Amino acid sequence: MWNGWILAMGALDFAGGTAIHINAGVAGLAVVLVIGNRIGYGKEPMSPHNLPLTVLGTGILWLGWIGFNAGSALAAHGVAAQAVVNTHLAAATGMLGWLLVER
Repeated sequence: MWNGWILAMGALDFAGGTAIHINAGVAGLAVVLVIGNRIGYGKEPMSPHNLPLTVLGTGILWLGWIGFNAGSALAAHGVAAQAVVNTHLAAATGMLGWLLVER
């Protein structure tokens, strides 16, 4: 990952995030294929249990992402700004993908 084709494309991989996310994605897919759907999925509404805590957790995670990704550049310059923008765009793209497949 770090010295291969991803680096050749110009990607900056702070703290090995690419390898971690590939591993997490494959593991998540394997678990979903083994376990299957939740009981009652598609038959009964499954709203968040505690919406204020969900929003709080989302905010804390968002601030952590920004701080870690921009801080990994070790300076306040264009690379740090690009890390912040990419973090926002990646999260927004993930949200749009989720909304497109949600029933």
